[in-house]
Amino acid sequence: MDDITEIFDLQKIKSTLVGNTDQIDTKTVMIAILNTLLHLNEKIEVIETDVKKIEDINTKMLSVIARVSEHEELLNDIQINSKVVEESVESIRKIINTALNHCDRNTDSIENIEERIQAIENRGKSAQKETIKQMQDTITDLKCRSMKNNLIFSGLDFQQNEICDAKIQNFLEAELGINYRVSFGNVHRFGKPGLNGVRPIVTRFIYRREMEHVLSRTYKLKGKKFGISEQFPPEIENKRKDLYPIMKKTKSEGKKVKLVRDKLLYNGKLYYNTTASNDQTKEYRDVLLSKNPPLTITGSPPIPPRRFKRSRNDSVEDENEEITLSTHM
Repeated sequence: MDDITEIFDLQKIKSTLVGNTDQIDTKTVMIAILNTLLHLNEKIEVIETDVKKIEDINTKMLSVIARVSEHEELLNDIQINSKVVEESVESIRKIINTALNHCDRNTDSIENIEERIQAIENRGKSAQKETIKQMQDTITDLKCRSMKNNLIFSGLDFQQNEICDAKIQNFLEAELGINYRVSFGNVHRFGKPGLNGVRPIVTRFIYRREMEHVLSRTYKLKGKKFGISEQFPPEIENKRKDLYPIMKKTKSEGKKVKLVRDKLLYNGKLYYNTTASNDQTKEYRDVLLSKNPPLTITGSPPIPPRRFKRSRNDSVEDENEEITLSTHM
């Protein structure tokens, strides 16, 4: 609005000067011109102020542009570094995947090795068990061989300073009617006291035929307090104890039965096997003894383990020999 007024005033002054030359007031004109110049000066000052502000803005803009350029360079560096990091991460990922693959293969190999080791251990344990069983069977066989000519005499009274071989010789003559001189090896008492409070006497016969002759005459001891039985290792004797009731029950029925070591031959067939389980043995006993209660067996006490002499290789017939049942049965 001020600009329009100024233009109007100038035009008015111009028209006044042109139209009325005679009426011009010099002072008035000068004042008007002065006012106009002052006003223009004010406008110029305002423009200069605005220009200065623009220059300040320009300076700030240049500073902002410079800072933006710096940030752009920094962003470029960050992008480059990020790319390098990504490449490193990708390389690490490949390395990790390779390591995991190797780990999986190693795990499979370890499992395979463990399975093979377990199989070897199982085979070793199985072979060890088999070896131990064979050794136990061999030791048992050696014990049986060392005892094959031994008889156990139970029920003979104990006397101070007794001579066992003479006592056995007198017993054979008095009770069994054997009048010839029997050849003995070691003769001594052993083990725990029997039912009559005395320990049994174990006797080694030098000749097998003399021992068999003694066994063949044990029927004369029936109904007496004496008993004669063959000596066996504890592991064999324990198995024989399970077979004694069966043998007596079957024998009372008039059937043919033999007891060879720990094997029971029933009607010519093997009834009891040394490899059979205890459950199978009990099952066999239950079958034969189901009708009548088990018979109580009296006789010599269990034979404790004892040292045995080195066996002689004079005979292998004891594997199939028939064992005569003790007279107390």
